[in-house]
Amino acid sequence: MKRKFQPFLLLFSAIMLLSSCLSDNTDTVSYYDTAVTAFSVGTLKQNVVTAAGNDSVIKTDCSKYKFYIDQTTHEIYNPDSLPYGIDASKTLATITSKNSGTIVVKSLKSDTLTYYSSSDSLDFSSPRELRVYNNAGTGYVAYNVKVNVHKEKADTFIWNRYNDNRQLAVLSGMKAVCNNNNIYVFGKDNSSLKIYSTAMNDGNHWSEITPLTALDANAYDNVIVDNGYFYTLSNGSLLKSSDAVTWTTVASGTPLVHLLGCSSKYMYAMGNNNIEVSKDNGATWNADEIDDDASKLPNFNISFVSRMDSDIDNADRLLIIGNRFVNTDTTAVVWGKLMEYSEGAETDSWMYYDQVEEVVNKAPLHAKLIALYYNSAVEAFDGSSFYKSPDGGVTWPVDDTIIIPKDFSGDTKNFTMVKDNDSFLWIIYGSSGQVWKGRYNKLGWTIPQTSFR
Repeated sequence: MKRKFQPFLLLFSAIMLLSSCLSDNTDTVSYYDTAVTAFSVGTLKQNVVTAAGNDSVIKTDCSKYKFYIDQTTHEIYNPDSLPYGIDASKTLATITSKNSGTIVVKSLKSDTLTYYSSSDSLDFSSPRELRVYNNAGTGYVAYNVKVNVHKEKADTFIWNRYNDNRQLAVLSGMKAVCNNNNIYVFGKDNSSLKIYSTAMNDGNHWSEITPLTALDANAYDNVIVDNGYFYTLSNGSLLKSSDAVTWTTVASGTPLVHLLGCSSKYMYAMGNNNIEVSKDNGATWNADEIDDDASKLPNFNISFVSRMDSDIDNADRLLIIGNRFVNTDTTAVVWGKLMEYSEGAETDSWMYYDQVEEVVNKAPLHAKLIALYYNSAVEAFDGSSFYKSPDGGVTWPVDDTIIIPKDFSGDTKNFTMVKDNDSFLWIIYGSSGQVWKGRYNKLGWTIPQTSFR
């Protein structure tokens, strides 16, 4: 009986050992009943450049950056990279193990193993192996540890220049839009409408598009995009197209003077001394409420900005900025509106943003100004300078984080700007035909997937 019982105990012990699971990101069998259960870093040294242009070393708290432990692949890494300039060669790390297993670190240059101590700095400037041994010393689990550090400055804006385009250079007016991963430029060449397109990942090669429907020459200034469709005003009618080639009439004989743009649900346009809204994709239009004299509405050089409100569910923040036919104006005119769509929500009127004396950095007045929502703020460009409104259109300080290359050249009264689906800004100039594309480094960063269903 005793002989039969001993093998049973051995078999039972083996099963229990093989069934030991890790209480971490994933449920993985541990054959040695040990694992790394937590990994974090603390305050690290960061090399920075001061406002005066001098190199300096500061201490940066990096404890908020989460490290993931993949118990299947035995990898430890931070999906959100540490800030640019962090010195990962001298890292104080806090590491814990299951059942207080012994943690050792393998040398970057040899097979030498060193006992881990939370008070000793470790060199994580490149991936390295970390091991945790079980208490019996009969086995270990090895992990590949990678401390990711950004190699680019987050808020640095990088420009790229593409081939100058002679066809774009001759346009006397232009407007760019992004649709279906392509950039389109609608423009006016003498008395004819011209349409050119390039892929978002190109910029050097532009193809001309010839619409099958006759559009008037000023239709370029009214082009907007909504849900994959182009819309424009031509000869008093609102037209729609999926490819800029075939156009169908949405509404004829409209009261519209200038097509503005779309919120997440409605379409907006300027009418005769009012703002018009359509709640049925342009089929019918009604005057929207305004809270001030209609004579303060813009007449030309108008930009429309729509963004989802971050504090109110199911709501958009809308903004209109433009010029009036008044020579005495010293600033652009700005109107804003909160549009809530929830059932029972009150309907706000369009509010005039009075540029009173107390307002610092008033709305800039220029012959051409294009505004759009970019990098969590309203960004405007006048052909030579950027203005950033962090408060939704009230103040407009110069944005010195976007440095204009010295090679920027063209007609500052005739240019266009658009944001594409990858957060690049495109700027195209008349007269020179220059094509530029740029973005902040951080807007191109991706975070690896860390959870799966």
